[in-house]
Amino acid sequence: MEPMLPTDEETNHLFDQVVSDLHANFNCSVDQAEALVRTYYSRFLSAEYCQTIGVPVQDDDFFFHEGVRGMSLRVHYYVALAKDPSPHEFIEWRSSLGKQV
Repeated sequence: MEPMLPTDEETNHLFDQVVSDLHANFNCSVDQAEALVRTYYSRFLSAEYCQTIGVPVQDDDFFFHEGVRGMSLRVHYYVALAKDPSPHEFIEWRSSLGKQV
């Protein structure tokens, strides 16, 4: 079964921009970026998955709060890199990006 996508037009537009950002900044094809976004969206809307990693289920408000760049970083970290799902570890990783030259 293919991971689901948002049904809301505004949320779809946000994730279209996330796909573009992933493609431009993380060296992946558009098809790869779309697959990453689909996987992220499906996982983080699943109460079962979120419970296993100790985070609340995400929703459109969260996605828009994070914005395009924030969601791109999340998709890259959690899906493409498959890093430690701990929110604290994500924050540490994201903070370390600013220190790289």
